[in-house]
Amino acid sequence: MRVEPSAMPIAAPTMTSQPTAINASFDSARTHAPSSKTDITVIGAGIVGVCSALALQRAGLKVSLLDASGAGAGASYGNAGLISTGSCIPISLPGMVWQVPRWLLDPSGPLALRPAYALQSFPWVWKWLRASAPSTVTRASAALNALHSCALSRYEDLLGADTYRRLIVQNGQLHVWSHNAKSNKADALVAQLRAQHGVRIAQVSGAELHNRMPELADHVSAGICFTEHANTVSPLALTQALLAQFEANGGKLQIRSIQRIEPARNGYRLWTSAGELHSDRVVVAAGAHSAELLRPLGVHIPLEFERGYHVELPQPGVTVPQPFIYKDKAVAVTPMANGLRFAGTVEIAGLRHPPDPRRVESILHTARELFPGIRTEGARSWFGLRPSTPDSVPVIDLAARYPGLYMACGHGHTGMTGAPMTGALIAQLVTGQASGLNAADYALDRFA
Repeated sequence: MRVEPSAMPIAAPTMTSQPTAINASFDSARTHAPSSKTDITVIGAGIVGVCSALALQRAGLKVSLLDASGAGAGASYGNAGLISTGSCIPISLPGMVWQVPRWLLDPSGPLALRPAYALQSFPWVWKWLRASAPSTVTRASAALNALHSCALSRYEDLLGADTYRRLIVQNGQLHVWSHNAKSNKADALVAQLRAQHGVRIAQVSGAELHNRMPELADHVSAGICFTEHANTVSPLALTQALLAQFEANGGKLQIRSIQRIEPARNGYRLWTSAGELHSDRVVVAAGAHSAELLRPLGVHIPLEFERGYHVELPQPGVTVPQPFIYKDKAVAVTPMANGLRFAGTVEIAGLRHPPDPRRVESILHTARELFPGIRTEGARSWFGLRPSTPDSVPVIDLAARYPGLYMACGHGHTGMTGAPMTGALIAQLVTGQASGLNAADYALDRFA
């Protein structure tokens, strides 16, 4: 089929930058009536913050949700929309250190580093390279598998069957590569970990790829299909639909920029752009800004800002029946409600450096490399920040020395997949309800 805009109404973006026990715990949570006062405040209304707020609300708490820009801005707006239940491989892998120089020398490659930021980013990059040790990769893989494997059932529970079917398509995902792609040192470990976690994969020949996508360039020669993976047709609409569930149950989103979190006598004082607020407990799910909000309290999260870009083509004129990742350039291609989205690249340049138009041109170059006849008229571009930890596993934890202060951040490239179970784990940490996850796997002290 050809990619065409869906007839489903999608809210216009407000900005352009930037297992069984589990089901039982959520079902029983619905019987709890919310309390008459605010029990906990969630800072951040991206996909992770909204899922956390909704999970806490279902656990019987009165929840306040705050965000400076509204639900679904930032990375929750511009990501590739992939819901990858079998995503259990961290980014840093054995042998990665030898690939970095080649990537940096390729203007259209998947990685860019701003020279002026190199020294500042070195401590995180060093931790990232150390996380490529096989033992660390194996531990991270187990944590990612536990966080991601039941994402689809959790989304259906949170959204309801009708909204779930409208926004999420389970049609598998492809990883494809060209005939000159090289194997690397980590391939055997990756295959072992996927088999260990029961990730279902089917080999796809070059002929089958071109049958599915006739306009695909000849140099794309083979691939694999993750048969149980899915995608959303709009990350923004998905986040806003979750917010609608939260609001239907009595919750409210307040548009406020949080400037400072300060311990107070009975909880926390929040300095905001619209005056101060007080809250007994706080969850920091502010994406890329989480680390700077927590740093004045002496809570140091090793986050780097993997700056990502996308280009969305409203009428590309090519056949893309399911999402795929072009592994040569680490670019994801996803059919969305409003066009075909090409998302990817990693740019290490800090939190506030302006976007680099050359990264958009790099993605467009990759689009033409994949589909020589693609139409790029009306292309829409976006830039945003992926808050990433060195081992690719998010921090979901109670802050040491600060009772009632929780963290849910650092999801990197897999926030859309990890958000529902992140909310379940936050609810576990706050109320004691079982989530099915081992909290220690996501604790901040693993970096100590």
